[in-house]
Amino acid sequence: RTGIFTSLLCTVLLSSCKKDNLNQQLGIPYVKVDQYILLNSPSSQGLNSVGGWLYLNAGSRGIVVYHRAYDEYVAFDRHCTWKPEQSCGKLSLDTASTVILNCACCESKFSLIDGSVLKGPAVYAMLPYQARLSDPYTLHVYN
Repeated sequence: RTGIFTSLLCTVLLSSCKKDNLNQQLGIPYVKVDQYILLNSPSSQGLNSVGGWLYLNAGSRGIVVYHRAYDEYVAFDRHCTWKPEQSCGKLSLDTASTVILNCACCESKFSLIDGSVLKGPAVYAMLPYQARLSDPYTLHVYN
């Protein structure tokens, strides 16, 4: 019984360290995120169809949520991973493409589909968050 408790405790501690390590590796401050989005609300109608997106005022410099496929959502911090200490490094959706995010500071480009770098100087992908449907009308975004 003690072994099970110890194993569970180690798993929880290691998983929380893994999140902190990614933030530290990227140089992006860790900010607790625990947001629920009501998908049937007028303010979140951008997420109602595949390819839709929504900005959230959460995370380090904001979060972008993307409806990638039926019942599949992804969420990423808008904090640019290139020289993250620069205050101008905030990602915004490209006006010509709804699947590319641009950094006005360093001109890096990122994929909204998977967070990967499409054009440098950034070398690290965007910081991801968990995005799960907690019921058919509620999306939970968290870390």
